[in-house]
Amino acid sequence: MNKLFKSAMFFTSFLPLWITVLFIDIKSLISNKVYIYTEYIVVCCILIGILCSIIIIWFSMKNIKNSDYRKYKVVEATQEKGITSEFLLSYILPLFVFDFTKWDSVIQFIIYFGILAFLCIRNNNVYANLLFELKNYKFYTCELVWVPEPGTKSIQVLAISCKNLCANKGNTIEIAPLNKPFYLVK
Repeated sequence: MNKLFKSAMFFTSFLPLWITVLFIDIKSLISNKVYIYTEYIVVCCILIGILCSIIIIWFSMKNIKNSDYRKYKVVEATQEKGITSEFLLSYILPLFVFDFTKWDSVIQFIIYFGILAFLCIRNNNVYANLLFELKNYKFYTCELVWVPEPGTKSIQVLAISCKNLCANKGNTIEIAPLNKPFYLVK
């Protein structure tokens, strides 16, 4: 799997922003009848981006075969809790300074968002994701040891799981790679 999964994760992590921008632009489309091309373009791009991202994430998770899962023992697990509020305050709130009804402001936003996307995807900083929260998935930083060879060196992964991995320390779980460093827990 390539950077497409990380890009989809990054794009959907901005769902609160996209919902707000859709509201602003749809309101502008209803109230203004002049120079509304920017609003049409922004609404279409956001809707297409959300749809494509959801499809990419869904197919990435559904295409994992049972044979892709490997058994690992959980040595240590920490839930990534503070990242959501930190992410909202650091990345999403500053984006509200852009006026998405004016084309020059949209261009400024694209430049800012493009740089932010590059940095976050390159550094695997895509933990806070409303889609996963709604589906009851949580992100965990885990230290794992491969069950068939317990003497091997442990690995560090970012696990996406519906199970509470903190409560599973010492237990065996099955994981499959989504896109390094992301792993899905069965």
